[in-house]
Order: sequence, then structure tokens, then C-alpha cells
Amino acid sequence: MSEYVVIVEYDPDSGSYGASSPDLPVDGIGKSSEEAIARFHNALQGYLEFQKEMGLPIPDVRHTVTTVRV
Repeated sequence: MSEYVVIVEYDPDSGSYGASSPDLPVDGIGKSSEEAIARFHNALQGYLEFQKEMGLPIPDVRHTVTTVRV
């Protein structure tokens, strides 16, 4: 099982949240961060199923996250 970085961003203009990963071609948008992550997860499941059915590779995890205190 792989663990991908998921970035959640708030867009004040639309009042919505977006969840995306620099390693994957899927995203999710919602009215809350939880909803955006849930939609991202659903899109990811569909993408992974499609890749498997078509015999295509699953992207490697290339990004990690850390925090820097200033």
C-alpha cells in the first residue's frame, strides 16, 4: 500500500476546498476539507481500478511532506 501526499487548499473566492496530489491525476472539490478529501479518495479509487483493469502502472510516490517552524 502506498501513501501519497494530498494537499488541501481553501479558495476564498469560491468558498470551497480542493484536494489534490502532485503524484496523481485526480482531485476532489467540496464545501469542507473533509468533503474534498472524500471526493479525492473516491476519484482515486476509480483511477486505480481503471489503471489495474487496463494493465497500466500505478504512479510511484515521489513527494513527501515535512513542516518547517519559523
